[in-house]
Amino acid sequence: MKKELILGTPSVPVLRCIDAERFRELLNRVLPEECQVKNAADCWYVSAIGSACLSFLFPPAVALLGYCLYRAKKEEKGGAR
Repeated sequence: MKKELILGTPSVPVLRCIDAERFRELLNRVLPEECQVKNAADCWYVSAIGSACLSFLFPPAVALLGYCLYRAKKEEKGGAR
């Protein structure tokens, strides 16, 4: 008997990621008042801290650290053109 070729994959469950606002709320619950994330520049600084920690295990993450700092400075100066 000849087997038929089935194209495609069976249904795969979708991993639902939390959006930025919900993540910011969860993060602000844990942080003290003076350390809370209030704007986009703060989000980029938090990402920079995370990539700095990651760079100890994965040295190319230093490039990500530079990018996060660049975006944070850009957001502070007024965002996109």
